Amino acid sequence: MPISPPKRRAPRRLGAALAAAGTLALVLTGCVGTPEPTSTPTPTEEAPIFASDEEALAAAVKAYELYAAASQQITDDGGTEPERIDPFVTPSFAVALHEEFAAFQESGVHSQGKITADHESLVEWSQEGGAVSASIYLCRDVSEVRAIGPDGVDVTPEDRADRVPSQAFFVSDAKRASTLLVDRIETWTGDDFC
Repeated sequence: MPISPPKRRAPRRLGAALAAAGTLALVLTGCVGTPEPTSTPTPTEEAPIFASDEEALAAAVKAYELYAAASQQITDDGGTEPERIDPFVTPSFAVALHEEFAAFQESGVHSQGKITADHESLVEWSQEGGAVSASIYLCRDVSEVRAIGPDGVDVTPEDRADRVPSQAFFVSDAKRASTLLVDRIETWTGDDFC
């Protein structure tokens, strides 16, 4: 069922302070030789990495699902081996996530249950050179997830929201432009679209 996107307002950061998305740089190479007469270059249109908004949304949803599965496994394991998240996120987001997973490990807490997502909709996507940036809205449902302390007791906060409206941000993998990496996820503070 399609939903209308929420009104845009400034999102609040989720978890540890996340670094802003790094800028993409193009490396230009050229040959140096005897100067030749210059001519006006013919403009060329770069081929789009995604053929449609639907294709961009599908790539972003797939990237989110891969990230979520890896994150879930790490928290289920009490935060051990946090590097398992690295193939699915940008280096700056990985640093923040490693800190969150370390807090799990230090506290002896692990998770049980699965986080699900629905109501995914494309906010925007753009292409510059051979790289894409994109963002989507999604509802993260944590109602089935419990935090279990080292003594086996459920320590899930009673006031935790079960469904969290969120905005996820993505950038292209440097090696495969059509593969997106999660750059950050923020809780949406505008109208609740969940």
